[in-house]
Amino acid sequence: MRMTAAIAAALAASALLADGKVSFDAEKHSVTFTATSTDCGMDTQLEFLFVGPGSDHDYESMFVTDSSVTEIAEAFRKAGIPVGRDIDEKGCRFWPVGCQLRMEPSFASMVKEMRGAAVPPIIFTGGLRDAKGVPEAETNMPAAVFALYNCRQSLIQLDDALDQSATYGRFQPGVKIPKGDKRTFTFSWNGEQGWESVDLALESGKIGEALVSLKKKSEKRELTVLPRFSPEMTLKEAADAATALSMIDSARVKINGFAEGQFFYRAFLPLEQWRDRKERLAQPPEVHFNDDGGFTVVRITEDWSDPNSTDPRLVVKEHPCKTLAEAAKLADDFTGNTLSALVYASPTTKLSRLYDFRKAVKSGIVNWYMFQEQ
Repeated sequence: MRMTAAIAAALAASALLADGKVSFDAEKHSVTFTATSTDCGMDTQLEFLFVGPGSDHDYESMFVTDSSVTEIAEAFRKAGIPVGRDIDEKGCRFWPVGCQLRMEPSFASMVKEMRGAAVPPIIFTGGLRDAKGVPEAETNMPAAVFALYNCRQSLIQLDDALDQSATYGRFQPGVKIPKGDKRTFTFSWNGEQGWESVDLALESGKIGEALVSLKKKSEKRELTVLPRFSPEMTLKEAADAATALSMIDSARVKINGFAEGQFFYRAFLPLEQWRDRKERLAQPPEVHFNDDGGFTVVRITEDWSDPNSTDPRLVVKEHPCKTLAEAAKLADDFTGNTLSALVYASPTTKLSRLYDFRKAVKSGIVNWYMFQEQ
């Protein structure tokens, strides 16, 4: 009997993968898979709802999926659910981005939120992939399918900036399911992308205008925002803009990452207490931009030789530099394990000068803190 177009379409829309453990429906944008209960204990501090087969973190996950991470990821692809974007601490992308998913049975019926707070929406980021598009979680622990914190590998996450420490103790199993029992779960997408990527141009004298436009856009949909600070802006203007960004940075308006050769916006909002060297947890190099165009690089080392003191004696040595290249090399040499630099400049210093310095240093410095010289 010839297969009709209707039957063929129905089969394509609801295709069962070869192992019979995970299926997808392209028409409904849904994925269904089975998972086996770990019965990890009702008082377990959950870090995962699902991990893949062979995970070494099943003791803090309610379920182990019967299908591999790759098979589940492929089902999401065939269901037409777009891959979002995972977090990247080094790139200062602290918010995951992805399509919102509906879970059946519901998350609340499986997991107990211990702090009385609202549970963020569930999103599909697709997780970290290798060069061939294979999920990293397929071969690397913890083999996360649905992590309850911002685990880069995890296919599914909660729509919030949640590091491990913020999540620990927040979730526990809400129902006891005997070890070895299988359950079926369905995740579906309503077909709306739900977010818009925005390049936010911040220019001298036009900061307010740019932020008003951003606010209007956020009223219609979620935004993931990449700020671009004009080289012609002053350090003070950048700090003012960064203050405004810090007030709107949220799951609704995600300030994610920084433009190449620039700084993450929080670099312009350092802790004021760090002006006092005794208040710092570490002693990264200080780089002072002098009014005459030169630099002073300051190295601070800790002397713990006094056995009667609970605090080290700080040994400060200043290194005047005439050229940018010389200052950049010293900053790299002095950064040590801190991977940081404290930069001091006049409020009227143009960002272009700061960008030139960043370009001159090696990649060893990751964290930048920009102080306005007092």
